Amino acid sequence: MHFCGPAGFDDAVLLKSDGLATYHLASVVDDHLMGITHVLRGEEWLVSTPKHRALFNAFGWQAPEYAHLPLLMNPDGSKLSKRNRDGPVQAYVDAGYLPQALVNYAALLGWHPGGEDEVLTLRELERSFSLTRLSRAKSVVSRDRLDWLNRQHLRRALTDPDAAHALSFQAAREVAGRMSAATNAESKIDPDGVLHALRMCADRLTFTHELFDAAPYLFVHPDLASAAATSTIAKVPPELRLPLLQAAAAALVDDKPASAEAWTGFAKQVAHAASAQPKHAMLALRFALTGQASGPKIPELLAFFPPAETRQRIARAIESLSQ
Repeated sequence: MHFCGPAGFDDAVLLKSDGLATYHLASVVDDHLMGITHVLRGEEWLVSTPKHRALFNAFGWQAPEYAHLPLLMNPDGSKLSKRNRDGPVQAYVDAGYLPQALVNYAALLGWHPGGEDEVLTLRELERSFSLTRLSRAKSVVSRDRLDWLNRQHLRRALTDPDAAHALSFQAAREVAGRMSAATNAESKIDPDGVLHALRMCADRLTFTHELFDAAPYLFVHPDLASAAATSTIAKVPPELRLPLLQAAAAALVDDKPASAEAWTGFAKQVAHAASAQPKHAMLALRFALTGQASGPKIPELLAFFPPAETRQRIARAIESLSQ
């Protein structure tokens, strides 16, 4: 963009009567003293650029390169503004958004990496950032898009040992807090177990603090009288419900924890023993273990619970159906 020279702007006030510098003078001096080489700022400052360049020239200093970014807008079309308490970063952190998701999202406001992949780490953003890919269109701050990015970064973090370790302790505190509030007693949760739960439920989580609501049955016994539980067991023929659960209890001969792979054929084994279909065995096991019709796969659940816990849950289900 070209400007027509000093005659093209007004005679700006640089020093107030009390001796304090206005923004125009203060920002120029500050940028010079800090050795700023590039200034990226909102497009509302575009009209002030000639004044700032003139001040740099008057001082005999090298002016930085300027780039002006499109404004950030709310979904209703209003301008994002700190005066209206719009979007303080701490509010997003307090809501559970991961730092890497916030950085990723902020970079995509008014800029595009040029490829199809928009889930980027800070290092990847550093390598791919270019002023030539800045957009001239205003950017709408979309919570839905930020939520999507947080889900992607949460899944990535759960595959990184260091990040997953930190997330497990954070989620353990959150789950313990929910359980303590529900039981009016202090609860202690094993972070390793919570990490296992996070990985099982990652596809259904936007934030770690959603874990307890997404899968409360991983931490407390399910309510077998709930609507979800009764509708789950109702899909199993009445004459097969107890035989399936009794066959499952009988098949639990090993008290040693096993991997999900080792449990792959368990439902078929139970179905065969009860002369039932595998789908009915899986529903009976879901009823006993979770009280829900859907959720993590049966082998994953069996690998998550200690054998004694699985045995206890099946016994509770048998008792519930025997009444």
